[in-house]
Amino acid sequence: MSDSKRERKLGLRLGEIAEAVGGDLRGSADLLITGAASVEDASIGDIVFGESDKYLRMADKSDASAVVAKKGSSCQKPAVLVDDVRLAFAKILELFAVEERRPPLGVDPSSRVGERFNLGEGSAVGFGCWIGDDVSIGRRSVIHPLVYIGDGVSIGDDCVIKPNVTVLYGCKIGDRVIIHPGAVIGSDGFGYVTGSSGALKIPHIGGVIIGDDVEIGACTAIDRAKTGFTQIGSGVKIDNLVHVAHNVKIGTNCLIAAQTGIAGSSQVGKNVMLAGQTGVKDHVRIGDGAVITADAGVIGDVPDGEMYSGYPARPHRQWLRSQAAIVRLEEALDEIKRLRQEVDSLKSLVERLDVR
Repeated sequence: MSDSKRERKLGLRLGEIAEAVGGDLRGSADLLITGAASVEDASIGDIVFGESDKYLRMADKSDASAVVAKKGSSCQKPAVLVDDVRLAFAKILELFAVEERRPPLGVDPSSRVGERFNLGEGSAVGFGCWIGDDVSIGRRSVIHPLVYIGDGVSIGDDCVIKPNVTVLYGCKIGDRVIIHPGAVIGSDGFGYVTGSSGALKIPHIGGVIIGDDVEIGACTAIDRAKTGFTQIGSGVKIDNLVHVAHNVKIGTNCLIAAQTGIAGSSQVGKNVMLAGQTGVKDHVRIGDGAVITADAGVIGDVPDGEMYSGYPARPHRQWLRSQAAIVRLEEALDEIKRLRQEVDSLKSLVERLDVR
């Protein structure tokens, strides 16, 4: 058993954890911590996340052995006190993460490798992979079982391509990229010309370029360009079940949540956040630093730094006012109904008086 695996099995001392995250220790440095857990599920030996007073109170009542809390917080448990609780807890989770099984170095005998294949030092290709001609894989990269890599693909250093990923011909992937199971890179874009004989498929002869430090979720599809490249900037993190259409350009350090669809030739700036189930129309631009909230439908350009919501997407405050107006409209309709009933009652009374 390796030293790292032995540490994970036996646990870490609280003092070691505090040192690893750059936090202040309160309590015994020798306290053994065997795992990290949520407050609700914690047991003896766990360290838990205590970002707010609510969670600190829950932690004090739990079986947890220690808590990560903000400097200046008050809690009864031994603690690691930090400036940024979320960042520290992410680092702690990494300390306790179980190392994923990886294939042995080199190419598994069951895999098919094409001509002029270049595998970097320290890299591995697992069971049952298909690798085309003129493929280059950098150093220390891992290609897990049952991956398809087409002709002319280049993959950088320190990448992890997980099982059942498809990377089609001519795509270029940077360094330190993680692609999760079932993702497809370089599928044909959705392009047809309609005429009297039906829909004629438009060939997509471009490719996909993915920058460094990108993570792509399971079952996500990134289509190749008609001509040129669909581009994913460095530092972009894409969730599961996302569709990026042909010729889309996504800037650096964007976060894109599940079930988002970005239509063809749209441009997403730098540091943009697209929440779950966002829909983006073709040929629009979302500016740098913009935030699009969940379920929004973007049908026009979004300025830099703006938050947009709703369908059609519009400035968030404007959307909030419209939502409030809908509630007031329902109240107004109820009031109109009540007034109508009163008018009908008065009409009935007047009719009876006229009869007399």
